[in-house]
Amino acid sequence: MTMKANRFFIALLISGLSIYAAAQKSEIKLMYSPLSLIQIGDKGSNLEDPTSNYTGAYIMDYNRYLKPRLKLGINVTYEQGRVSGTTTDSYIRQEPPYDIITFTYHDTYEEHHLFFGPQLSYEYIQKDNFRMGSLVGLSMVLNNWVGIRDSQIMFKTTDINVFFHVELINFTWGKKLGLTGQLGYGHKGIVSLGFFSRW
Repeated sequence: MTMKANRFFIALLISGLSIYAAAQKSEIKLMYSPLSLIQIGDKGSNLEDPTSNYTGAYIMDYNRYLKPRLKLGINVTYEQGRVSGTTTDSYIRQEPPYDIITFTYHDTYEEHHLFFGPQLSYEYIQKDNFRMGSLVGLSMVLNNWVGIRDSQIMFKTTDINVFFHVELINFTWGKKLGLTGQLGYGHKGIVSLGFFSRW
């Protein structure tokens, strides 16, 4: 084999390994969204003087590059919220003196949601330190609701549903470690920001 052929073979091998390594890169994102769907879909409309408290959405993504621009991943998101207020019930006594009796209760409703499922994303901009793309994802949702009246549990229910997430725009700023974020709609909230690591 000539020197020229050796160089060509080595260059071809290095190129092939580079493409293979690029296709095998992994990525982890840790993000937070203050605008979760629980907060947007505020409950407790039947309460008087309601106060609400929401944690926002805590998000973890793991993605793996199938091709240089195409990623397949999995997402886990957790969020919870609480709404408290008072409820007033009145009724007319059925015996003398036939007056109106009023009861006031302190009610609290809690929600806990755990989302997990696959996602597929495509990067249409790839620079050395900046990437931008879009994403679609599907999730199973474990929902837990608790109703409390005057410190006593009124009800406690758990169910499983299906939900989704669409990222109109997502980005990473940094080569292997840096800032990441997304703008979309679904279980990751409207806007999410955080950090990423890619290897």
